[in-house]
Amino acid sequence: MRIRDSSLKNRGITPKPRLKFRTRWTVFVLPLLLRFPEMIEAEGLTCLTAPRMKTAFHTLDSADKSLWKENVSATDGLPIRDSGAWIETKHRLLTYYAHLFATGMKYNWKSRVYLELFSGPGRCLIRKTGKEDLGSPLKVIEHEFTKFIFTEMSLPVAEALAQRLEPFDNAAYTEIWCGDCAEAVQKILIPAGSLTLAFIDPTGIGHAPFSLIETLHRKTRCDLLINIQHGMGIKMNIHQYTPDADEQSALTKFLGNNSWKQISRHDPREFFRLVLELYKKQLDGLGFSFIGREVFITNDQNTPLYLLLYASKHPKGKEFWDKAMKAVLPMEFEFGN
Repeated sequence: MRIRDSSLKNRGITPKPRLKFRTRWTVFVLPLLLRFPEMIEAEGLTCLTAPRMKTAFHTLDSADKSLWKENVSATDGLPIRDSGAWIETKHRLLTYYAHLFATGMKYNWKSRVYLELFSGPGRCLIRKTGKEDLGSPLKVIEHEFTKFIFTEMSLPVAEALAQRLEPFDNAAYTEIWCGDCAEAVQKILIPAGSLTLAFIDPTGIGHAPFSLIETLHRKTRCDLLINIQHGMGIKMNIHQYTPDADEQSALTKFLGNNSWKQISRHDPREFFRLVLELYKKQLDGLGFSFIGREVFITNDQNTPLYLLLYASKHPKGKEFWDKAMKAVLPMEFEFGN
């Protein structure tokens, strides 16, 4: 039976002050909680720490599941993609612009998505030097995007990318879609109200039909950075692009129509220039009215291989692209002005 303090006082007994719950918690429990991390480390109780979340991996029916028969990395034994030294310029432009995009838009767009089509395994082997370098996914994974999405056709390559992304904190916000790019883009879910940077990096113009751009346009507000195969894709194959070519022609798919058939093929350089103008016109029709200056990527003999084309629906995007060009290619930028 509990005795009231008043009854004790009437009997000449001074009651001891009782500790309130908060006081007891502060005196006895809080010191233990403060020492809890030390106790865990001392006892090696790593099982009590939260597990790291892995990249979400989606395998489509169209995925290429054949075994990898090319080079593997000397660093981790996983598939590696053979590349030329010229990829450095492409990667520097991409990462500089991605940084401006992710940080410069974070107060205006709560959801900022990085989408890379034809991503590769995350490591490159520079054939001339034999040195390895990070692929574009690993160069952007620590930028301030809220979601990362990569697509890749080859299953061994996509699995290698997943393993290489796993150590990064942003792997928890990453998806890999293995399979045909067009199928993947149809299935990918991008949060409503997102601003997306889409890097489209195919090995040929037939791999990135204009219908792909149209799907992205319908799915999300996005800026585009597109690798267009200038040499191998168009100029060197000009003999295939004849007026009697059918609708399955790579150039027809690339442009989304066969308007290129009206262009003379006598001068390959002029042919490509006019094809590029048609492509820009198609982009403008979707609202990508702010086209940045294209960057020609050349080999060691200064022969153009491909170009990077930037397109946005907002002048701020072109402003960012100009800043990236000025920082990475100052001489070309000033000469172009």
